[in-house]
Amino acid sequence: MWIDDQILEQHREPLTLGTWVPDRATVVLGSSNDPASECRPESCAGDEVAILRRYGGGGTVVLYPGCVVVSIGCWVAEHFHNNRYFKLLNAAVNNCLHSNFKFNSPLTQAGISDLVSRDKKFGGTSLFRSRNYLLYQASLIVDCDFEMIEKYLAHPSREPDYRRGRNHRDFLTGLANLSTGISVAQVHEVLTNKLAGHVLCVLGSEATMPEPHQFSALQARIERARAELRK
Repeated sequence: MWIDDQILEQHREPLTLGTWVPDRATVVLGSSNDPASECRPESCAGDEVAILRRYGGGGTVVLYPGCVVVSIGCWVAEHFHNNRYFKLLNAAVNNCLHSNFKFNSPLTQAGISDLVSRDKKFGGTSLFRSRNYLLYQASLIVDCDFEMIEKYLAHPSREPDYRRGRNHRDFLTGLANLSTGISVAQVHEVLTNKLAGHVLCVLGSEATMPEPHQFSALQARIERARAELRK
């Protein structure tokens, strides 16, 4: 879907990064999420809000013009160790933001792979893997539109322990609430121009060159995933 397909088409490159600001509201499910339980299909249909599905896992989110989406495709040293790569790539995003904006509390990680400040979530992430290649996506809330999120998303069927049953309004926050004067345009510009350097820095020797002998299997994996998304 969108930027992810653009990244996957460049899988022969060692590192590809793209950023995107949605121009309309869209509900995006994780690869195994059930729309009947994770979102509010009637509200979405009434407002002509599309319900789509991403390649990777993770929870259901609403993307809208107050968000910035980041997708990274890269080759890494290990076939597995998803938790390690979540931590490294999340650290790259947080380091990039910290290097360019002043926040009133540190940006960290909580749960499996959420981006948080203290105990409030501002970003969700997902991974799509094929051996040594991974596609990482982060959806970052800059301007938090609670009314929209509550209208289109149900309470998730599964939640991390640190959420503690909180509703969307008490659980989520936006980067604009954590840094005075920050805007979607500024976050988009910083991530577009500076995130790649932070990714390479945190990955270090974990970042590897493409493996041509894996290209055919990776392409087949992508095609299978696309077929599943079309169902």
